[in-house]
Amino acid sequence: MHYLDRRQFSTILAGAGLAFASGRNAWAQSGMMRIVVPFAPGGGGDVLGRLFADKMASLLGRTIIVENKPGGSTTIGTDIVAKAKPDGNTILLTIPLLLQTHHLFKKLPYDPLKDIVPVVDLVKSPLWIAVSTQKTQATNIADLIKEVRANPKTHIYGSIGNGSSSHILGHHLNKVANLDMLHVPYKGSAQVSMALASGEITMTILDLVTLGALIPTGKVKLIAVTGAERSALTPDIPSLAEQGYTGFELPTWAGFFVPRNTPPDIVQKLHDVTVKVMNLPDIQPRLKDLGYVAGGKSQAEFQKQLDEENVRWGRLIQGSGIEI
Repeated sequence: MHYLDRRQFSTILAGAGLAFASGRNAWAQSGMMRIVVPFAPGGGGDVLGRLFADKMASLLGRTIIVENKPGGSTTIGTDIVAKAKPDGNTILLTIPLLLQTHHLFKKLPYDPLKDIVPVVDLVKSPLWIAVSTQKTQATNIADLIKEVRANPKTHIYGSIGNGSSSHILGHHLNKVANLDMLHVPYKGSAQVSMALASGEITMTILDLVTLGALIPTGKVKLIAVTGAERSALTPDIPSLAEQGYTGFELPTWAGFFVPRNTPPDIVQKLHDVTVKVMNLPDIQPRLKDLGYVAGGKSQAEFQKQLDEENVRWGRLIQGSGIEI
């Protein structure tokens, strides 16, 4: 049997360390990266994807493209990432639909709790209930409920997809307020907001990124905000809780995820460069203008948040009776 002396052993360890560092540097310097956004262009997720892609590309010295893969309540884009090579070059930008679809679909082509690894939370935000001024004169939830009840089977609420927060929360409002609004899913928030502005639907529950530009037109009106209290972004808009309706407190968020088995050092590198982007002087005010609060949790903290929300969404969905 051949034994290594201390110097030989140290040389091997050093070589292994160089090889590891070399592999890490190779990732940081080579090839094209992509951020898969499972929504159609024009919505909040798309805006965030392009904002972060541009800044991350500059910091990493890499080419980063944004690929919009809408459909299937984000399952199409998520599946692409779940099955991608785990080399850090394919990133998923997604929202709570990652967890919600887990409880709504009987079968998915991937396991969202095992095949997708969280990297970092990008932003968080409440959601706003908005109505079409062509379909209703409501200025608050009580007014909306009164109108819907007075005109049964004539009102529609739109969502960004089956199982999305806008679907689940709209269904919850139907249930707790004893309403009969019909649900219509769209491929993305831009499509929903256009349907709202045109009077195609009565109501939706969306982020301020998408709704903000429509408010000055007078075609869309905000009548409530989710969360436990009013948002500093819209201090005149009361929360649903303030208007007597609970169960709408879960916030929305966006985060980066990568395929399972992506090397931990690459995941950490992605986390660190993303947080660096969040702290750039021109990004913080930009996120605020969009209606977002910047994230930046550690991977472990973000994973803990996901675990807790998975339980809470599961209870809400099971209690709602929604089936896809």
